[in-house]
Amino acid sequence: MATKMSSTHQSLALLLFFLLTLSSAHAKGDIAVYWGQHSGDGTLSSTCDTGNYGIVLLAFLNTFGCSQDPALNLPGNCGSGPSCNKLQPEIEHCQQKGVKVFLSLGGPTGQYFLCSPEDAGTVADYLYNNFLSDKGGPLGSVALDGIDFDIEIGQDVYWDKLVSELDTRRKTKGRFFYLSASPQCFFPDPKLDTAIRTWLFDYIFIKFYNNPKCQYNSNTGDNSLLTSSWNQWSSYVKENNKVYLGLPARPDAAPIGGYIPSQELCSRVLPKVKQIPNYGGVMLWDRSYDVTTTFSDNIKACVEVVTVSQM
Repeated sequence: MATKMSSTHQSLALLLFFLLTLSSAHAKGDIAVYWGQHSGDGTLSSTCDTGNYGIVLLAFLNTFGCSQDPALNLPGNCGSGPSCNKLQPEIEHCQQKGVKVFLSLGGPTGQYFLCSPEDAGTVADYLYNNFLSDKGGPLGSVALDGIDFDIEIGQDVYWDKLVSELDTRRKTKGRFFYLSASPQCFFPDPKLDTAIRTWLFDYIFIKFYNNPKCQYNSNTGDNSLLTSSWNQWSSYVKENNKVYLGLPARPDAAPIGGYIPSQELCSRVLPKVKQIPNYGGVMLWDRSYDVTTTFSDNIKACVEVVTVSQM
């Protein structure tokens, strides 16, 4: 009798261990953060030295396409212009620490658009040769880890072509890099839906801020609109797309709302968000706001870890 009980207990223990391991594997996430728009960001090296981030998105390349001379817009760190090669050693420092560094295209202002499928190919060549191939470019001789699409102005025209062109290059040029998209939380995103439906993005950073129809209500604490939108998005994208919950790191980082206090995020929101198999983590806007609130410090553990009650 004692032997049977011992065997039963061992079997139950093994089953519990398996379920916990499986659940954790599905819900292990990290934090992505936008960097470059504010002087309060601190250096790129110090950002990566925090150990809080898995991905840093350089914001933004906001002039390109239609035969324009491309230009970076990193006003908090390099200003606006064609180059910022002083970042090369800092980018390399981040990569040596295991932090992925992406270049984000677009943003809320700028002159960026595509004129034709051929123009998409030209821009893809520019991005690959200058930012992804280690041949030298506006950020020095670096090979960034990915390209992010934060398309907020203009129309949904040819962005799918640019994604496809970049995908072709990562398959044929001998060097893999990641592709990500940063859509608004309302569904579908009017600028990026066609590009997202190529199913070529590795990461989807969904902005649940400055969007009252689908964000957390900070006045009432109601997260039903956020949860509904999250479920819609997570069921829409493919399982190989890691989906991130995009949030402001400080209340005034999003003038139209969406800020979630860290305790509320960890106790009420993330337990529901983590239930999908392609949960990726949390994206923050942006590093400068995070510096003042230590928001990433406060949420890091609950972004990464699944609890027994969430199985």
